[in-house]
Amino acid sequence: MIQLFNQYEMVYAEMPFEADKSQVIYFDSGTSHELNLFVRLNLRELKAMFFRWKLEFCYMPAMFRDEAELQEKILYRIPWLQQVDYDYIERLKAVQAELIEDLTQAKISDAEVVFRENQDKVLIKIDISNPKLYREQFQHIARTYGQKVSRDLYAQAADDPDIINLFRVLLEKKPKGVVRELIEKELAKEEVLSRVIIKKNCNIVLPEYNRTIKLHPIEKTLFFLYLRHPEGIAFKDLIDYKAEICHIYGHLSNQSDPIKIAAAVDRLFELDSNAVNEHRSRLKSAFEREFDSALANRYYITGKKGETMNITLPRELVDWQIQF
Repeated sequence: MIQLFNQYEMVYAEMPFEADKSQVIYFDSGTSHELNLFVRLNLRELKAMFFRWKLEFCYMPAMFRDEAELQEKILYRIPWLQQVDYDYIERLKAVQAELIEDLTQAKISDAEVVFRENQDKVLIKIDISNPKLYREQFQHIARTYGQKVSRDLYAQAADDPDIINLFRVLLEKKPKGVVRELIEKELAKEEVLSRVIIKKNCNIVLPEYNRTIKLHPIEKTLFFLYLRHPEGIAFKDLIDYKAEICHIYGHLSNQSDPIKIAAAVDRLFELDSNAVNEHRSRLKSAFEREFDSALANRYYITGKKGETMNITLPRELVDWQIQF
């Protein structure tokens, strides 16, 4: 039995950011040289350790050290930049320095790990008395809280490779917690929606984001259908659009046999089938793999269960270069 942790009922009222549920944040307070040295020397291993449990290990002083990783996170949240200028990086680093100074002034004692559980910050204090047990303590944190996060956030993934891949992308690319707040504060002040160009070959291009969205024929069929109907369609009413759905799907799948086309789309109309929700989730995943949900949710099907579903993107931003 390992007795390494002291858990405090403590919320950082002075903490100037909110950690994401999947983040574990290590703050170097400068009072434990051996532990801080261990984290710096083994940072890559610690990141991999926590990543295995679908957690992001964040070491405050190194969060902006990897400029390539930071650029990827910025472009994921602000895709219209297309490339990140040096000034953007420097602005974020300056804000980061102020943040670390704020944390130092908050008098965080010794070496601590902060993470979120049930919307509250929880403080875990590492036992620094035995350096040989540092790695084991971090493994315990990753395993214990990774299991909780996995149950909360990833149960829906099941065996769907598209959804599992989305979680991997979100963990690696999506800026969270302090990084997200800094990007929002400094860079994302004016959001830009990209046009959607439906090419003659049916490719989906978002030119302002420099993105091409790849979809399977059935998800692309739903996407095109909802773009053509800005008034929205409830899933229970999709059967009323069967002829249009079959026409679009036949064009996208290069299938001419009406019986095979009907067989491919009929599951969308079965009330006891979850097929339409599965395709909707894959459509959502295709956009969220490319850029942040704060923007992506304008491009995929949204709405409450049992009610009218629609795509909220203004239709003046949709350029059809092909007619069905």
